[in-house]
Amino acid sequence: MRSIRIEAADISLLPVVKGLVSEEGAVSRSFDEVRPDVIAISVSREDLEGLHRREDYEKYEPSDLEIIYQAFLESFGEVRIPPPAYVRALEISEERGTPIIPIDMNEELYTETYCQNVRTRDMIRESFFARRATGKTYDLSSPEAFARSWDARVNRARGFRELERAREAHMANALRRLSGKYSKILAVIECERLEGVARTLEDGSAANQDTLIK
Repeated sequence: MRSIRIEAADISLLPVVKGLVSEEGAVSRSFDEVRPDVIAISVSREDLEGLHRREDYEKYEPSDLEIIYQAFLESFGEVRIPPPAYVRALEISEERGTPIIPIDMNEELYTETYCQNVRTRDMIRESFFARRATGKTYDLSSPEAFARSWDARVNRARGFRELERAREAHMANALRRLSGKYSKILAVIECERLEGVARTLEDGSAANQDTLIK
């Protein structure tokens, strides 16, 4: 866990591996350690609404890439959809009465940002990766290393990298806004994006972004 102080607020950034069931424990321990005033999670507003609909969990149909990702990740333990780290964060919010707030782009803004950054050649490259993903080599030294190496290959095209940087800036900006209201913030963020969010928070560039929380 990484801590950053923004004015009068302490932001604790917890990196998690999406899908890994064992990450539930990390979220619980971090909550008990930080005792935050609010939980921030790196999902969209629509995704958080989906997490509340537990009866729909079994209806989710993963994409081909998600199936391949899950197959590799299972070498580190049980894997489940939706990501257990986020589900546990929601459960803790309900159990303890702590607000939970999504900090990622909503669907409208994500679509707009996608169209601004991702070009046809980027989509073609992604389709080639999807067909050959099982034959690639990934860093399997740890779940975090695998998640980052997978992310690096999925976002190898420039347009997708720029899209992820925009997400990081948006999340950092959201956390800055929360720091004006809450003193202790626990931010549960996928490990692939955490360093970018932290770097943007620390250098202050998030405050200069035009991305808005809608």
